[in-house]
Amino acid sequence: MKPQQIIMDSRVAHVRELKTEIARLREENTALRAENEQLSHHMDLAILAAEDLRGLSPDGRLVIVDGWNMVLGSQNMAKNPSELMEWAKRRLGDRPCDFIWIVFDGPRENSRVEGRIRVSYTGGTGPHRADRFICDFLRMARFRGDVSRIEVVTRDKDFLKDVTRLTRS
Repeated sequence: MKPQQIIMDSRVAHVRELKTEIARLREENTALRAENEQLSHHMDLAILAAEDLRGLSPDGRLVIVDGWNMVLGSQNMAKNPSELMEWAKRRLGDRPCDFIWIVFDGPRENSRVEGRIRVSYTGGTGPHRADRFICDFLRMARFRGDVSRIEVVTRDKDFLKDVTRLTRS
C-alpha cells in the first residue's frame, strides 16, 4: 500500500467517525429540545397550580390526584377520567373550600378548569411523567412553605414514599 492511500484511508475513517458523532449529537439535541419543551410547559402548569394554592381559603387544601393511577391502578377509584371527575365533584361537595387538581400523563400537554377542579395532561413521552411533575411541584410548595396545605391522592406505593418524603416538614 502506498503512503498516499494510507493517508486517504485514514481521512475516510476520520470522516466516518465524525458523521457518527454528528448523528449522536443530533439525537441528543432532539431529546434535549423535547425535554426543554416539556419542562417549559410543566413550569406553566406549576404556576397555575401555585396560583390555585395561593387563592385557597385558610381552611382549604389543594388535592392533587394521580390521574391514571386512580383510573388504571389495581385499586382504582374510577373506571375512566369522567368517573374520576364525578368523584372530585362529590369530594368538593363535602369540602367546598378545597381545590382539586387531577394530573394525567398524556402525549399532548393541556389543562382545563371546571369550577374548583383543574385537569392537566403532562405531555411528552415516557413513564411516570405525572409523578415527576407532582414531586417537582411539591418541592416548590415546600420552599414556599405551602406544602402542609397539599394532599396527594394516589395508591402507587413507590410514588407515595416520594410524596411522604417531600411533604415532611
